[in-house]
Amino acid sequence: MMGSSKRESGMPSCGESVKITAEAFPSNKRKKAVVPLCARLLPDDMMLEVLLRLPVKSILRFQAVCRSWAALFSSKDFCSLHMATSKVPPQAPKLLVVSPTAELDSTSVCSYSPSSSSSSSRDALLFTVDSARRNSMEVVMPSPCCGLTLLFDAVAPAYYVCNASGREVTRLPPHSLPKYDSSAGLGFDARTREYKVVRLINGFSDEKEMIRCDVYTPRADRWRPAAGGVPFKLSLFANSAVAHAMVNKIPPAFANGFLHWLINPSFFFRRPRAAIISFSVAEETFGCVRSPPFWGPTEHLRSWAQSEREHLVVMDDQLCIVRDLRNGNPDGSTLEIWGLLDCGSGDWSLKHRIDLFGQVGRELGEPKVVRVIGSVGNGTLGKKIVIATSECWVEFQKKVYTYDPRCQILEAILSVTETHTRLTRLIPGSRFSLFEESLAPVHKRDDELAMPYTLG
Repeated sequence: MMGSSKRESGMPSCGESVKITAEAFPSNKRKKAVVPLCARLLPDDMMLEVLLRLPVKSILRFQAVCRSWAALFSSKDFCSLHMATSKVPPQAPKLLVVSPTAELDSTSVCSYSPSSSSSSSRDALLFTVDSARRNSMEVVMPSPCCGLTLLFDAVAPAYYVCNASGREVTRLPPHSLPKYDSSAGLGFDARTREYKVVRLINGFSDEKEMIRCDVYTPRADRWRPAAGGVPFKLSLFANSAVAHAMVNKIPPAFANGFLHWLINPSFFFRRPRAAIISFSVAEETFGCVRSPPFWGPTEHLRSWAQSEREHLVVMDDQLCIVRDLRNGNPDGSTLEIWGLLDCGSGDWSLKHRIDLFGQVGRELGEPKVVRVIGSVGNGTLGKKIVIATSECWVEFQKKVYTYDPRCQILEAILSVTETHTRLTRLIPGSRFSLFEESLAPVHKRDDELAMPYTLG
C-alpha cells in the first residue's frame, strides 16, 4: 500500500493488565467490605479473567458493585482487553436493524437474532432516535468498528455513532458543508484508542479544493481538516470514490487500521493503476491499493451500472472485494469474494465462489442489489456468509440471508418491507449491520444529554 504507515496494536500488554488488576482490586480492608464474598475467594488476576469474559449487559450492571469496579469498566485498558477476549466469531448472526416507528419523526434501532424463539422480526428494541424522520436513517457501514456503528440521517443531514450493546448513541455536530457530495466512514485509532469519523467531500470545479477530507474526534467534539490532506496525485481517485459511494451506495470498509474506498474505473480515461484509496486513521494520510487481477485493460470502458456490482466487505479481519457476476442466467451466475493478501504488494486471492443455481439462484438471482455484509463463525464453528438483498420500487423488499459455503445452503433470516411515497430506481440505503459486543464509549457530553433518544 502506497502511503501506508506502520500499524500498532491498540491492546494493552501483559504488564498493563497487571496494572489494571492492581487498580481494580486494591489490597486494603475497604475492599472486603464492598466486594462480595465470591470475589474474595478468587485471586485478583483470576477475577479479572472472569470479568473480561462477561457480556456487556452484565458488566454495565456490575458497575454498581463498587467504585473501583466502576472505574475499571470505564477505562480504555479494560475496554480493549474485553474486546480482545470476546473477539470470538458468533455461530449465529446477530443484527442491528434500523426501522421506522409509528411516529413521523422517530426511528427505532433494534437487535435481531434468528435464534430467537419469537416470531417477530424485532428481537429487542435498543433505543429510538426521536429527531430522525421515518425512512431517513440508514446504516453507513454494515460491519461495526470495535462495536460501534455509524448511522446517517439523510434529511437532517446528521451522523450518529451508536454502541448497540451499551444502548448508547450520540449525534455528531453539524458539518460546515452538509449538502456537498460526500462519503463518510468510521475507523479506530489504535494509538489514542478512540474512534474517528472520516468524511471525503467533493468540491465544485470553481473551488480551490476539488476534494477535501475532514475528521471528527470525540475528544475535540468537532470536525477538522485531516492532518495530511488529500494529495493532488490522488485527488481523482478520491473524487471517483465519493461519486461511486454516492450513486451506487458503496460504503468504505475499515480493516487493519485503514479506511478503504472502492473507486469506479469508468471515471478514468484508461485503466486505473489502483482500485482502492486508503486512509490511515492513526496517521491521517492517504495511500492506494493496486487493482485486482480481474480488472482488465478495458475496465475503464464499462458502464456505471456494471460498476455498482462490486463492493468492499471485511471478512475475518481481511479486506475483500465482492464481484456480482449475475448475468440473468441462473445456471451461469456467480458471486465471487476476493481477499487482499498483502497491502504492500497488492496481491489478491479468490476466497469464495457462490454459484447461483437451484434455490440459491432463485433467491439471489432476482434482487436488484445484492451485498455481502460480513461473516460469522470460523472453520471450527462453521463459517457462514451474511448477504443482504434489496428490490427498488415503491415498496422496498429487503432480506438478509446466511450462506454456508461448505454445504452450499442459503437460509433467509430476516425480511423487511419498506413503503415509500414515490417510485424510485435509486439504490436504497442499508438498514442492517452486524451486531458486535463492545464497551467502547460514544463519549456523550453532559450538555448532549437532552438530545432526544429513548432507551428501549
